[in-house]
Amino acid sequence: MKNVTYLLGAGASYHACPIWKEQAMKMIAMANSNLPPIVRDEQSKSSQLPNSENIILDIGYFGNKALEYGTIDTYARKLFLTDQTSELRRLKVAVSMFFTLWQIARIPDLKTRKLNGKIVKYEDIDLRYIQLLAAITDFDYQNNVIVKPNINFVTWNYDLQLELAFKKFNHNNTSWDNLSQRLKFRNLEENEKLQICHLNGYHGFYQNKDVELDFLTLSDSNDKSIPSVLDEIDYIPTSAKRKKISLSNHINYAWESNPKSVRIRDQAQAIFKQTDILVIIGYSFPNFNKEIDKTLFDNLKGRSTTIIYQDPNASKSFIEQLVNPSETDIITITDKMDNFYLPYEF
Repeated sequence: MKNVTYLLGAGASYHACPIWKEQAMKMIAMANSNLPPIVRDEQSKSSQLPNSENIILDIGYFGNKALEYGTIDTYARKLFLTDQTSELRRLKVAVSMFFTLWQIARIPDLKTRKLNGKIVKYEDIDLRYIQLLAAITDFDYQNNVIVKPNINFVTWNYDLQLELAFKKFNHNNTSWDNLSQRLKFRNLEENEKLQICHLNGYHGFYQNKDVELDFLTLSDSNDKSIPSVLDEIDYIPTSAKRKKISLSNHINYAWESNPKSVRIRDQAQAIFKQTDILVIIGYSFPNFNKEIDKTLFDNLKGRSTTIIYQDPNASKSFIEQLVNPSETDIITITDKMDNFYLPYEF
């Protein structure tokens, strides 16, 4: 079988998650809709506030910083360059919290946007992931649902859209621990071979000494409003501030180097080395990521590889700068975005 690798950018989750400036605006809107005006006007968090309000305040604060600097990643880069370590840790907690609340809280008023003059709802899971998973799942020898072993993913996204889509094809009560045994995405030392590499890390998980835990699993409740979710996870920022737990290595940026980021990049390179068909979806190759992107694509050299670039702004000439054109068949798709491309050879 041909080895197929999907390289995913923010556009791959476009129908379910806010991206770029939209993410900043939704962070601010989440804060504005969940804080009293007297607290909302604060520019920095107050030790006098309850944890739940501090979480929301931080989400709004960093949303404003993202608007000021263009993206949340740009502001994170500024903090890194100016050695503002504690502020950067705080930003990572806010990012992880925002995506977690976005994914599991009931926020119908926030999950809308104007698109082509119409109000459109965000999907809980981008349906393109579900359609793709329907085609690439199978059973293992124990009759467990798995993603076919010749298909791998390398993603720059914090979100767990792909994992949530896979969850749809398992029993409703499947735990994240159980799920991650069938679809390896968690950046753990014992996972020598990952099927999903989150280059920027992933939300909803944290490190407690030598154990990775999630705060995505909530008690059974029909009311998943932001306040009810925060009641269950408001220990996260305080514990992170006291360094009892760590989220820093679970949200990573391309310029950072730590054991988790190095491990995930090594795993991604190993996947690229075995790739016969590379499908790039919704990725704009931002400047921050160029060094890592070049390293990944260097692993395709010497192989006969087909690259399918699916994006409204896909450019064949751009890909030719990263590969040896004589070894690579490059196809661009700019007008069919309703489904993720699925090679016949998969």
